[in-house]
Amino acid sequence: MQDVVLDRLSLVHFKNHAQGEFTFSPKLNALVGANGSGKTSVLDAVHVLCMTRSFFHSSDAHCIQFEAPFLVVQGEFRAESGTTPVYCGLKRGEKKVFKADDAEYPRISDHLGRFPVVMISPGDHDLLHGGSEARRAFMDSVIAQSDRGYLEALKNYQHALKQRNALLKYFAANRTFQADTLELYDAKLIELAPVLHEARVQFAAQFVPLLQDAYERISGGREQVALHYQSALSEQSMASLLADRLPKDRVLQYTSAGPHREDLEFSVHGHPLQRVGSQGQQKSFLIALKLAAFAVLHQTLGRKPILLLDDVFDKLDSQRVEGLIRMVNDQRFGQIFVSDTHPERTAALLKALDQESMIHDLTPAEA
Repeated sequence: MQDVVLDRLSLVHFKNHAQGEFTFSPKLNALVGANGSGKTSVLDAVHVLCMTRSFFHSSDAHCIQFEAPFLVVQGEFRAESGTTPVYCGLKRGEKKVFKADDAEYPRISDHLGRFPVVMISPGDHDLLHGGSEARRAFMDSVIAQSDRGYLEALKNYQHALKQRNALLKYFAANRTFQADTLELYDAKLIELAPVLHEARVQFAAQFVPLLQDAYERISGGREQVALHYQSALSEQSMASLLADRLPKDRVLQYTSAGPHREDLEFSVHGHPLQRVGSQGQQKSFLIALKLAAFAVLHQTLGRKPILLLDDVFDKLDSQRVEGLIRMVNDQRFGQIFVSDTHPERTAALLKALDQESMIHDLTPAEA
């Protein structure tokens, strides 16, 4: 199966780009310029076209350029089936319009997995030092790009969970309790939780060896890392969890156990990475985490995702940079986008790589 390639990108009022037109190499694309020049915005625009949303902002409106009335992001993807134009448009206060082949999707989520993508960014820091929600979102994002059934189950689970939590709040506010009404939402959670749990167990089993391989290539094999999927459903059924936690849930006014409370545990040499890992180890781990996600998507979809590398060379020692460069030069990757604030470092990188490449200098022209 031919890998997906983004040939062209057009931006209007997207973040700090009033207007922009880009043509890309099918292999390596480097975006250079000072901080604030719009390098990361270009990468995020690619992410929007692949995932229907920004990598950095939960609200689409935050992507509209300051005081502009709308934004437009358009791209042209090429694959074995031909060329596919993709369009994303948003006016302030209105619903986002998302099209492929000039046709709107019945549901925007139907677009996921069509053009797989993996972003590596300084924002990944939250995967280590943020709450469990960020780690679950990472896991869900990877699985959902290759498993439409999982995405549907996740959306239905979250909908039932929201309704159950609202009912618990209603009971508390009105000093009442209706077990039969609550059981309607319990039944839905009990039905869907095993679907999510089993997919996550399979994901972890596939993911761990790929993570360890990627980390070894970056670090030179000096450290042993691991990932563990923590889930109460490994010990109890969802029905049992809900029954056991009901008194607590009534006090808290939300559902305190289930797939929405699970976590991923990261370790180096058997110790929590967040506590004992050096800055270089932590950054290497986060890069390896995303490269393992790339490998999972490649295995499950049969085509290589687009890889977005946003400012990944800072805080890595020379050996780890060399390890990353060797991996980027490997034929296991398809189209790659790299951003960097140091043009000379980018030039040296491209010189070391045996690949077709293109440099986009976003430094503003002097008046």
